[in-house]
Amino acid sequence: METALSQAADSAPVGRHQELLVLRESLRLARTSARIVSLAGEPWVGKSRLLAELVAVAREDGWTVAAGRAGRLGGPVPFEVFVDALDDRLARIGPGLAERLGPQAAELLAGVFPALAAGRQEAAPAPADPDAYWLIRAMRALIGRAADANGLLLVLDDVHRADPLSLQLLDHLVRHPPEAPVLIALAYRDSPTARHLSSLRTLRAHGAVPSWRHLDVAPLPERDAAHLLPAGLDPVRRQLLLRDAAGVPGLLHALRDAGRLPVNPDAASVDFRALSPVAWRTACAAAVLGDPFTPGLVADVAELPLERVLGALDDLQSEGLIRPDGHLRRFRFRHPAVAGLVLRATDAGWRYGAQGRALRAAAPGNAAPPATPPAAPPVARSRRPMPLSAMTDAMDEEPLTGDVPDGAGAGGAGTDGLASLSRREVQVAVLVSAGFTNQQIAGRMQLSPKTVETYLSRIFKKLGVVSRTQVAHLVGRGGRHL
Repeated sequence: METALSQAADSAPVGRHQELLVLRESLRLARTSARIVSLAGEPWVGKSRLLAELVAVAREDGWTVAAGRAGRLGGPVPFEVFVDALDDRLARIGPGLAERLGPQAAELLAGVFPALAAGRQEAAPAPADPDAYWLIRAMRALIGRAADANGLLLVLDDVHRADPLSLQLLDHLVRHPPEAPVLIALAYRDSPTARHLSSLRTLRAHGAVPSWRHLDVAPLPERDAAHLLPAGLDPVRRQLLLRDAAGVPGLLHALRDAGRLPVNPDAASVDFRALSPVAWRTACAAAVLGDPFTPGLVADVAELPLERVLGALDDLQSEGLIRPDGHLRRFRFRHPAVAGLVLRATDAGWRYGAQGRALRAAAPGNAAPPATPPAAPPVARSRRPMPLSAMTDAMDEEPLTGDVPDGAGAGGAGTDGLASLSRREVQVAVLVSAGFTNQQIAGRMQLSPKTVETYLSRIFKKLGVVSRTQVAHLVGRGGRHL
């Protein structure tokens, strides 16, 4: 966890001046009495990045830092996020810690921390529910003992995934902070379905704990997000990346780097590894279907029982990746660009089969599957439109002056017609939607203005529209997903 945080702290985060002031002030106040500071926000908005900056500042000031991250939602390990943060610290303190805690507390905690169980002749028993109250009090005492004279910064990330005992301990610490120079900094995703964080939200809303500060980490304004993109980027590409990322720094980096090789896994800004296999497969099936999607169709495409898909959808909503679509039976991705990133991360063979299942599941009457899968499933650029930034990938990666076959025939009106556009027509439509004139498009694509007019007339016919404004509207509706 500390390695990941140090990698994230290479430079000061853009547009987070106020948040950094609050974090530094909390660190200063914690010198005299324990404090808690929490950060909430949507996935990849920059919470971990702020924690990394706090860690860097604390180290410069001589604080002891212990950092941990909760694993998969509902993991079976009790106090997992605290063990991840503190176990190495406890091992460095040595066996004298158990003596200072007392025999009863040491016995309870040896069943939680491997460092405290080391050297014991018998394996320590796992914590039992009747002992939870005394165990939580012992954990509070342990955190205080883990702080030295310079103070302890305890960083807990992805707390929305924490196990029930970790959340009970956090609730206790909010009401009864350790009697030591300790700053507990925690971050979690702001999913409304994270019911296990409701007690913390209630305390926060009522301002019942003066030693607790909370920060809602919002997406960046466009002017700040623009500083995260490299200089010299094509202006159309820049504008569309900012639009699709919607101010979320992690999404902006992921969209910027999508499709580039080689991939640096240590620099990945969007990480799906915490999802369970069932939740990941459900997300992949939903991405194939496109927004909005229903649990029944997702179950068909994922080839999973409906009950398991419903549980996985709950997990995806708790992770802040999807949300209801104004209807109890429909869902959509929180950000359309996330669906495209999920789709890019699926295995090609599975995706090919899933596209065929999606076509059959959406067909009238759910006709029996054909003997062989479709040769080139068109899945539905009409159902699964791509983000505008992804539409322009071809502009950056392929020459625009080569021969490109045009799409055949009109594809019908509305977003369905987007599936019939050729690559060159898609590029023209995207540039039109971005507000470029025919003359500017001609210069960008190295075509004559007359050729651009020809492409535009074909686009009008295929989409069933009569104006550039209508083209921009349809591309905006149909160009938001991969």
